[in-house]
Amino acid sequence: MALVDYSSSSESEDGEEGAQSTAAKRQKTSHDASSPDASSPLPPLPAAFHNLYASTVRVSTADDPALHQGRKRVNPHKAGSWPSHLYIEWHPTPSQHALLSNLLAALRPALPEVLPTSFLTSDLGAPQPLHVSLSRPVVLGTAHKDEFLERLVARVAGCGVGPFDLAPRGLEWHRTSESGRSFLVLRVGSADAVSASALAAPRGIGDGKGREKRQGGSTPTDAPATGMAQTAAKQRHNPELSNLLRRCNALVEEFGQPPLYAFRDGKDGDDAFHISVAWSFAEPTSEVRQCTERVFSRAGVRDEILAMRIPVDGVKAKIGNVVTHIPLPARGKRGREE
Repeated sequence: MALVDYSSSSESEDGEEGAQSTAAKRQKTSHDASSPDASSPLPPLPAAFHNLYASTVRVSTADDPALHQGRKRVNPHKAGSWPSHLYIEWHPTPSQHALLSNLLAALRPALPEVLPTSFLTSDLGAPQPLHVSLSRPVVLGTAHKDEFLERLVARVAGCGVGPFDLAPRGLEWHRTSESGRSFLVLRVGSADAVSASALAAPRGIGDGKGREKRQGGSTPTDAPATGMAQTAAKQRHNPELSNLLRRCNALVEEFGQPPLYAFRDGKDGDDAFHISVAWSFAEPTSEVRQCTERVFSRAGVRDEILAMRIPVDGVKAKIGNVVTHIPLPARGKRGREE
């Protein structure tokens, strides 16, 4: 703020011309001091700030769904136990946030029996980060939590995966028996792999079983392809995330915890990574899936969302209410080995 510029006695003796000159100086001083700050955006918050305020305040140690929009704890609170979660955090840009918000706004009147509840904003309307899980919700004992974090830091440091980008691959509803909820999720893949797989087939909404349907038909994208499209279809969707997941799964199993995406048929979960954008208690019926596909396929919505990029520069470990950011090892080029 500019200091008040009082006129001197000599200026007052100069008459009307002196008064006008002084007023002009005051206006110029005020304009010069305030204009740059008024027109420039506020500087972004440092990344560490989000770690400090990533958890909500615990209002009860008992499992009271009334305090959480009817949701139930996957792991009930117990003294001496530390609910923990490993994940990748994504803070959508304002334009990305607007795209996803517009998608949900279009879905709500189209799905009155579902009414998806957004993960994009808090109860106060503030933007919230989204995440890609690298573990189930697990529970660590007090005696083990520090050792767990130390081992995790070492595993990530030696993973050989540098910063990379993810991209949405499709939209689908996913039901979990543990929570009794349905989740509207964006399935994601490595941006390089997604660009290559685009040669094989356009991406649409999934059938809830890890498969996608072609736009305008019901043929799954795992149908036979030829030439470059067949080669692209065989590429792994998530080489970086799969690497990190294997290390996280091995670590949680060492501490007696269940792994994530451990399939009996030998699959390693390469195609299962996703970002939840909304949830509902309603069952995702075939009619719900079809209606969601119609909204998602509207001109502009699908293409703009699938064109988004999600930067990944580290793994988050939330142990109790403490969040630790573990950076990926630096490399010369984003998402590629040197």
